[in-house]
Amino acid sequence: MVVKKLANVGIVVLSFVLFHQTKTAAEVQGARIDSSQQIAETIIESDTPVLVDFWAVWCPPCYKLNPIIEELKEKYSDRILFMKVDVDVHKAIAQYFGVTSIPTVFLIHDKNVIEAIPGVRSKDYYIDRLEALLDKATEDQ
Repeated sequence: MVVKKLANVGIVVLSFVLFHQTKTAAEVQGARIDSSQQIAETIIESDTPVLVDFWAVWCPPCYKLNPIIEELKEKYSDRILFMKVDVDVHKAIAQYFGVTSIPTVFLIHDKNVIEAIPGVRSKDYYIDRLEALLDKATEDQ
């Protein structure tokens, strides 16, 4: 089920670069992305599914989720792009996605939000959702 199409965004201008070098999920994983514009471009230009973790420095549950996300990143970083978005720094992105509580994890494929997962769940829950996301990505190819 598609929740929200990530195109024609009014809050954050999402622009495509006509001649850009496509990076793999592994190449982007270690890069620091500082602006909301760069975050948006990275999400919409990704050839792989994207997991976006909305968090904040002052959020204790976010720190509880972080080790789970790091373990998932180790397992899936070759097939899924992992991004962390600080809601206090990137308010426009958080507002566009409709983030009302943190942590919230968004699973995105082909510019579409496939699922939003609020709160902290078990590692097995996230693995199940990521496997479903990868299955969908494979079906769409």
